[in-house]
Amino acid sequence: MRRREFIGTAAMIGGSVLLGSSIFGCTTQQPAQKTPTPKPEKPIKIGFLGPLSGPFTPWGDGHLKGAKMAVEEINAGGGVDGRKLELVVRDTKNNASEAATVFEELVFQEGVVAIIGPVSSDIGLATSRKAEELNVPLLLHMAGSDKILTKSSRYTFRTALVAGPLLMQALAEYIKDKGFTRIGAIIADYAWGHSIEGGIKKYIETLPGVEVRMEVAPVKESDFTPYLRKMQDLNPELVIATGHPPGTAKIARQGIELGFNAKYIGPNIPKKVWEKILGEDVTKGMLDFTPVNYNSSEFQNFAQKFYEKYKEEVDFAGTTGYVNINHIVWAIKQANSAEPKDIANAIRSGSYNTPLFAFPLSYTAWGDQKEAREVIITFKPGAPPYGPDSISHAEVEFISPPIKPVEPSQ
Repeated sequence: MRRREFIGTAAMIGGSVLLGSSIFGCTTQQPAQKTPTPKPEKPIKIGFLGPLSGPFTPWGDGHLKGAKMAVEEINAGGGVDGRKLELVVRDTKNNASEAATVFEELVFQEGVVAIIGPVSSDIGLATSRKAEELNVPLLLHMAGSDKILTKSSRYTFRTALVAGPLLMQALAEYIKDKGFTRIGAIIADYAWGHSIEGGIKKYIETLPGVEVRMEVAPVKESDFTPYLRKMQDLNPELVIATGHPPGTAKIARQGIELGFNAKYIGPNIPKKVWEKILGEDVTKGMLDFTPVNYNSSEFQNFAQKFYEKYKEEVDFAGTTGYVNINHIVWAIKQANSAEPKDIANAIRSGSYNTPLFAFPLSYTAWGDQKEAREVIITFKPGAPPYGPDSISHAEVEFISPPIKPVEPSQ
């Protein structure tokens, strides 16, 4: 073959191969397309804003433990619609201004969908205003001042404690039931104490045949002897220490030392605080309020699990932390949404039933409880099965009728 013919033939063949290759792609293997792995959804964040330092630490410590336990259990069960829960923990430092600032941090920097934890009424007042401003639901642990909720409140909800005056409504029923006629009271000079003072005047001083002697002491007071001496001649059958949470057990101790033959009632004091200050005297007429349904088998099982995890007895604070988390998760499922506004609407419009509490959690438009009852417990000798290191165990002495909420004046 001539060289010119060879070159021409080769060019034709090569051109055909290139043409076929470029049009049909039959000689080039394309790499296999990989299916992209879906990114896991971000966790649902819930804020814990409670007292982990200062005079209300025992409340915050127990509440946090119960909340953590609930989060761990829910995550172990697959989370909420496949999304994990994350608890973002902050200390209020018993400072209202600090708490308000941290509330904003939890919302804007951490992206929480709800917040739990306030104990002090001053903290509750500051954080509730932020909850309403930022439209993020706030579940109060305690914080029973009647000034916290307003007519326009839509994102703040009470859980373990009704407003102070309503607590005294329940206590008035107990006083009538027992036939007491001589009542002493020591309250702290801050929002919660004055809330209790108002309730005593409205519901207890007006009881027929009942005499009340009431004293006001600073929040940080530790020597209550002068205040107790002012009511010694009354010989009270019941001393209401509910209005002075940090001093309740000390009031009882000093009353016993002065020879008072009275019962003493606190404001949901952790039992370890009672026992630390009173020792075995905790069984000598101490009373307390609680939302907890101690008689339910579900509470007994929960308390046993709590002890196995933390090696300590659970009280109302730990129980409330556990309930708060499960309540928020229930609301997310009810709303089919983890948006703060939808969570708040579900809480306000629904009724959350838990066997750990003595009443369902249902709400008025402004966030007060519609069906609350108060359980009054006393302490008896002997440790419970879920707290073998304790001196005493709680027994239910009285359960109030349903407490009627009062619409805020403003």
